[in-house]
Amino acid sequence: MPVNQPELSPPLPVPGFRVGTASCGVKSPALKGKRQDLTLIVSDVDCHAAGVFTRNRFRAACVRWGEKTLASHAEQVRAIVANAGNANAGLGEMETVWGKQLIEAGADAAGVDAACVLSASTGVIGTPFPIERIQANMFEAADSLTADNWEAAANAIRTTDTFAKWSSAQIEIDGNSYTLTGIAKGSGMIHPNMATMLGFVATDAPIAAAVLQPMLKRVANRSFNCISVDGDTSTNDTLYLLSSGIGLGHAPLSDTALFEQALTNLCIELAQQIVRDGEGVSKFVTIEVTGAASEADARTVGRAVAVSPLVKTAFAGSDANWGRILSAVGNSGVAIDTNAITLSADDLLMFEKGNLHPDYRDDEGMAIFANDEFTISLDLGMGDASATIWTGDLTHEYIVINAEYRT
Repeated sequence: MPVNQPELSPPLPVPGFRVGTASCGVKSPALKGKRQDLTLIVSDVDCHAAGVFTRNRFRAACVRWGEKTLASHAEQVRAIVANAGNANAGLGEMETVWGKQLIEAGADAAGVDAACVLSASTGVIGTPFPIERIQANMFEAADSLTADNWEAAANAIRTTDTFAKWSSAQIEIDGNSYTLTGIAKGSGMIHPNMATMLGFVATDAPIAAAVLQPMLKRVANRSFNCISVDGDTSTNDTLYLLSSGIGLGHAPLSDTALFEQALTNLCIELAQQIVRDGEGVSKFVTIEVTGAASEADARTVGRAVAVSPLVKTAFAGSDANWGRILSAVGNSGVAIDTNAITLSADDLLMFEKGNLHPDYRDDEGMAIFANDEFTISLDLGMGDASATIWTGDLTHEYIVINAEYRT
């Protein structure tokens, strides 16, 4: 069960975009008609687009096709086609062929140029891609295209997710109102380094691709790259941001600071939903690292704690094992002064400037670790930089889910 699953307001339509879904039986023909597993996001105008992708060297075909499309048509993107149930990865030359056919099928159904279509796939790695089943049902997705179909799309991209994930926001800039809506999927194989995880965000805020791309990288580093469920980075991690604003005739924003903050908040919300829905997760843990020499150092330390199996099993057992946390910090590869570190759990001071705090009592620590949400605070005492990471625990249920994933 997810940890404190948020109550989500309905996702907002975004001017210029329509969304449709279909049931193809991607993972198995037996699932045809039982769940939606194909998503088509279509823009009525040329979009400016940006993308951030996995750094896993075993990159799926959809990632490689996406990079090529953004390199040549970042100001003319017209659609995203995405499937769940099969990653189309680890399949040699055929995955490239199948990836192209997926794009061509989506373009045909949307009535746009295939050169302007992005794609994404998620699911089992190494299983032949059922392109025929997808091609046969692509027009079902096109027939269902509507402006208010984002929730259906959030459901259609799920794999082991127990709930659909989305977020919307509206912002006022220079007297104009703009909308952002994003959907994401992810539950296992979550340790994004982009940047299995997918995220699609659409907006009508008029921002050029040349501005969107570096912005999305900054936002990803403060959101999706700050979460970890199990320490595994997927072959397919993809985050796309599409803007219809310029195509709708709006002048590009001269100041994008407010938009970037809104986008950051939206992506953090989506990222946290992924952790709350992590496979087998029973705890949602925030790791706040302060006093670092750089933001990169703070993020590296936080991720080292978040990914440590010993730390995560201590979380699962409600064991306030502060020694495991400090050991993970020491293993992070970041230069630290062990006599400068201070560690707290919520408001309980555990370790201060290299020593166990004299007032710390283990029963008080255990009580905090027994909560389904708590915060670990680490002050490294090395500078002024900080970062926040979100993670969960590692339970027996995670083993069961992944041991039975293909069956």
